[in-house]
Amino acid sequence: MRAWLLYLLIVITALAALLAIASSAPEASSAVFLIGTPVVVIGAGLGAKFVLEARRGRRTHQR
Repeated sequence: MRAWLLYLLIVITALAALLAIASSAPEASSAVFLIGTPVVVIGAGLGAKFVLEARRGRRTHQR
């Protein structure tokens, strides 16, 4: 459960940082979202895969 909480916290922090960067530079906000959104989405997918593998590994050691 801790891995999912950490994963969720990192994703929310990344989105908040993306929003902060976009609001601090309004003229570059479209470029920030164009580049930042795929990075956050791909990172979130990889993070979810890591959490799933970590939980799967823990389950096999418990049996």
